[in-house]
This record gives sequence, C-alpha cells and structure tokens, in this order.
Amino acid sequence: MRFSPYLFAASLLLAAGCKKSEEPTPDYVFGKSWYNTYQPGDDGHLIFSTTNPNLPWFHDGFRLNTDGSFLEYGLNPVDSPESRPGTWQRESSQKYRITFHDPSRKGYLLLISKPTATQLQARRDN
Repeated sequence: MRFSPYLFAASLLLAAGCKKSEEPTPDYVFGKSWYNTYQPGDDGHLIFSTTNPNLPWFHDGFRLNTDGSFLEYGLNPVDSPESRPGTWQRESSQKYRITFHDPSRKGYLLLISKPTATQLQARRDN
C-alpha cells in the first residue's frame, strides 16, 4: 500500500508538533528579567519581553535564576514598585512551581511557551 504524500507530510507535522511541547526551557530564559507587554498570547498566556518599556505602569514581570531563586516584579498596595523574592522548582519541561519567601503570598504554577532569546509567553495557574 502506498502512502499519499499528503498523509506522510501530515504525520510528520503531527509528530513534530507533539515533540515540541516536551522540549526543555532553553538556557537563555534563565538569568533575565521578563516584563509583561500586556499583549495576549495563545491559550491564556501573556507575552513577556526582555525589554522594559520604562513606563510607570509597566512593573509586572519575573526572573528565573539558574540557582533556583525567583523574583517577581509588581506593584504594592500603594502602587509603588516592589520585588517579591521566592524560589522555583521544575515540574515538567516548561512548568515551574513558584513559592514565595513571604508565607502570606500564595505561590502558583508558571507555564512558559514559545521562548525565544527576547520574548516568551507565560501564564500563571494554581
């Protein structure tokens, strides 16, 4: 039985698409600050960039360090910039469990997708 070229091409694309979700997070994601661009990504993700636009209302971001430390950037209750230190643990290829040093701050699961050297998509889940 002969395979149709279209069926063969479709099976290759399907296999490549499945494999991509299992790829580990590239090293260039770590040790950089990632800032929320407030642009929607895929599946509820937001797009983050290494470039901070330096606008007063752009303070949402994070940093995964190679030593397992984590830093989240945000605004405090009086709208002043603050850093929230914590740690991360890899749960799977591009999923990280975030825990904060401040026990009153609830942790979350950080999902990363489509990372490049200057942009990635990220989503926070419980």
